[in-house]
This record gives sequence, structure tokens and C-alpha cells, in this order.
Amino acid sequence: MTTLFTDEALRIERRAKAVLAGYALCAFSANACATSPEPASRAPATRLLAMPAAAAVPTVPANDGGVASALAQRDPGQAFDPPAELRLPSALQPGERVPLLMVLHGFGVSSSLLIAKAGLNQVADSKKFAYLAPEGMRDSLGRTFWNAGPSCCDLEHRAPDDVKRLRELLDFALKNPAVDPARVFVIGYSNGGFMAHRLACELSDRLAGIVSVAGAVSGPEVPCTPSTPLSVLEIHGDADPVVHYGGGVVFDRTDLPPHASAPDTAKIWAQRLGCSGGPHTIGTADLEPHVAGRETEMQRFDGCRGTVELWTVHGGEHYVALQPPALEAIWNFVLAHPKGGA
Repeated sequence: MTTLFTDEALRIERRAKAVLAGYALCAFSANACATSPEPASRAPATRLLAMPAAAAVPTVPANDGGVASALAQRDPGQAFDPPAELRLPSALQPGERVPLLMVLHGFGVSSSLLIAKAGLNQVADSKKFAYLAPEGMRDSLGRTFWNAGPSCCDLEHRAPDDVKRLRELLDFALKNPAVDPARVFVIGYSNGGFMAHRLACELSDRLAGIVSVAGAVSGPEVPCTPSTPLSVLEIHGDADPVVHYGGGVVFDRTDLPPHASAPDTAKIWAQRLGCSGGPHTIGTADLEPHVAGRETEMQRFDGCRGTVELWTVHGGEHYVALQPPALEAIWNFVLAHPKGGA
């Protein structure tokens, strides 16, 4: 990647990191922030996602088949750095089963920020769900990423088999008797949203569905043959300058294959799941406090083997669905769509 390392760019990067941390703190709990962050539609964090980290950290070799694979035979969570652990809500009743959410971070963002600083544990206890928040491998510049396909975001072509790693982690978690296998969702943001779409293709038998925020379906290079019904929700700002609502390439990098637009992402899933009609608008909602009015248009396809919805945040940029109104709506979507229907 070619980037001009000017003093101004470095100042923008530092400011973006501060904004991103503020959003992460608000991301999973209405009580996690005492004050509101800067407007979601004006967050200057795109430079952060496109720029190298200030300092490199140790990396894991591509297609790691050594120590990590040996550890994964015992506990697949040990194949991640830091180790990925299943976190169950407190105060479970004997025999109670709870939903499981696999939360996938965006490019260059640490999952530990969500866990340690975003109040994720408190929210999991309040809503009563279990979660996995694994961290992607790091490239030579210390940026975490998921290999979701050619469009995003294995920028150094390291080719880790993230589908295999996440499948093994999920299967290990499903052995826990407190996890309800009918309510397993992947929720991914940005690069994590791309990865959620890929997991829906390859792990459909294990998942009730996915929620992708600011993600997209990669190109035809990624095969997709879902074997069971799924619920798919794509949430996207129509002014997103990183993962373009109308399709294109992430970070405007012309060396990367294009990704589908948000409407085409939904249409592709409608085709995969045999939907018979749509999309049609089912309502509007005020999910983004920093975008005026009822900015989010909710559309749905009919007659699907599952559910396909597209929520368009009119005027929203890359940082959407990170605050309580939207997160409550996402949670309601998850609750309403267990495997096989309500």
C-alpha cells in the first residue's frame, strides 16, 4: 500500500484512533459512554483503516500449520492470539441454553477493545447471550484482518485459512451444553462483515444467520452453496467512503477485486436462498442519533429459505450501527430469527 506519511496524516491517524476507541466504547451498551461520540456520519477514521499501524508487532506465519495447529487439536481457541474463549453470561439457570454470537472485528481493530473496554461482558449478562470474539491474524504492519476473500482484507496475500479456524472454534463452543445450537449468529463489522458473509456460505448448517455491518459479498471467486435456510441482514450507510454502498473496491485500492454493492449483496443472498419477491420497504427507523430523521430504510425479500433484509442508513458513512438504538434493533433481529424460524 502506498501512503504519504506526512505530519498531517499522522495527526489524522491519532485523531481517528481516538474516535474509533470512542465508538467501540459505545458499541455494545447504552451505558458504556457518559457522553456522545462525534457524529457517525463525520468520523474521520477511514485513514486509520487504510494506514499502517504506528508500530509492528509479531506476526503469525501464513497458513500456520505448526504450533497453532497442534494447540487447536486440544482447544481451537488457542490458535488465536490472544486465545479466543467462549464467554457465558452470568447467572445461568440449570439446563438453560442461550444464544451464541460470534463477533468479528474490522480491519486493523483489536477484538480486545470490544471485550475489555466496550462493556461487552455486562451486555452479555444483561441480554443473556454467550459470545466468541476471536482476533484475526496480523500482517507485517500489525494490522488485524480476516481473509474473507480477494476483495477484503488480506492485503499482503498471507492466505490464512480463517474459515477453518473459525469453524473449529465454533464447533468447540457448540459442545457446551449452555449454547443453543438453534440461535448461533455471526455479527461482523467492515472486514468482519465480509467474513460473516463468507461464513454464511460455508457454515450455513451451523448458523441461524449473520448480521453484516458495512460489509459486502466478495466477487464470484468465493464459492457459496448454503445448504440450509439462513437469516441475512446487511446494514450499510449509503455515504460509506470505505466499503462503498454502490460497490467498488475497499479503500479505493484499484489493485483489489471489486465487492458487490449493498443492494446487490442483498439480491445475491435472495437468489441463493430462493426468495420469490422483493425487496420491499417494511419500515423506517431512527437508529443513528447523529443522522437527522428516520434515516434507516428497512427492506425485505419475500418467500426465502430464511430471511434477507437490507437496512440502508441514508447519510450514514462507514461508522453506523455502533450505538444503542441500532444495536437494540440488531439484537431484536437475532432473537426473531432462530434456525428454522420462530
